[in-house]
Amino acid sequence: MGLVKKINVLAIALVTAWSDCSLAQSGINDYPTHPIKILVGYPAGGPVDALARLYGPKLSQKMGQIVLVDNHAGASGVIAGDMLAKASPDGYQILLAPVTLAIIAGLKKHLPYDPQQDLVPIAWIANAPFVLVASPVLGIKSVPELIARGRSMGGRLNFASASVGGIPHLAGEIFNTMAGVEMTHIPYKGAAPATSDLLAGQVNLMFDSLISALPYIKSNRLVALGVTSKKRIALAPEIPAISEFLPNYEAVGWYGFFVSKNTDIKTITKLNAWINEVTQTPEVEASLIKDGLEPVVADSTAFKRFYLGEITKWSKTIKQANITDE
Repeated sequence: MGLVKKINVLAIALVTAWSDCSLAQSGINDYPTHPIKILVGYPAGGPVDALARLYGPKLSQKMGQIVLVDNHAGASGVIAGDMLAKASPDGYQILLAPVTLAIIAGLKKHLPYDPQQDLVPIAWIANAPFVLVASPVLGIKSVPELIARGRSMGGRLNFASASVGGIPHLAGEIFNTMAGVEMTHIPYKGAAPATSDLLAGQVNLMFDSLISALPYIKSNRLVALGVTSKKRIALAPEIPAISEFLPNYEAVGWYGFFVSKNTDIKTITKLNAWINEVTQTPEVEASLIKDGLEPVVADSTAFKRFYLGEITKWSKTIKQANITDE
């Protein structure tokens, strides 16, 4: 082989090697290179969808790419979760999900994906505390009074919730266990009829969203006993936390972003940083607080640890209370 030909072959090999290296890195280091979808397992107009549409434009600005909201409602978010589990691990489909994602791991016997392995937590954006409210007819004004009454009445006290297996239901079950009481759960088909019966004194108690309950609390139509977060919350600092009377009690909703397993750590790190930056913008932070949410900024490792802990916690509660989704 002549010298010129050898040089040309070497040059081609070097160019090819450089191109291969650049192509190998482009999917990670240059991420994102095309539009991203936020998968939402609930209908347009709901709270998860509203959060996705709040974050979408802000993330688009950070990423320099179009961010689309893609709704796939049904089966308590399982359809969207399964879509993410089967998606390419490249970060171009991300799931925004509520606490339900962790609850259904213990509630549903057969899921098309493994919630602990196939869905990777990347950014925890907010907690959603609830408030335990009582009918004034009950004559109870504090958690200690409720515990004393509950222990003396057996299962004659009851609490309402909008559905079986949601956080407002599980909040009551874990309260029963920790307080040593036997409040009976009364399930309704929606929060509105449950609230209506509570206001009428037909049921005793309810774990309700703070935003929904605040007008009734302020007008003295309901009595606020405690919030379900570990600490008091900024929106209503006068309401004590239940944990002040039952140490370590906590039962909150939450929202976070996920990617499919095997997504590169560099992509996860980028997404976590961008999402955290959006959460900390004054506009988004104010919007979250106005809706009764507590903004959260954490790395992906902390969110993963929390998410796996939530699966364990609620699976245990569901089993102890013999709750089924049938």
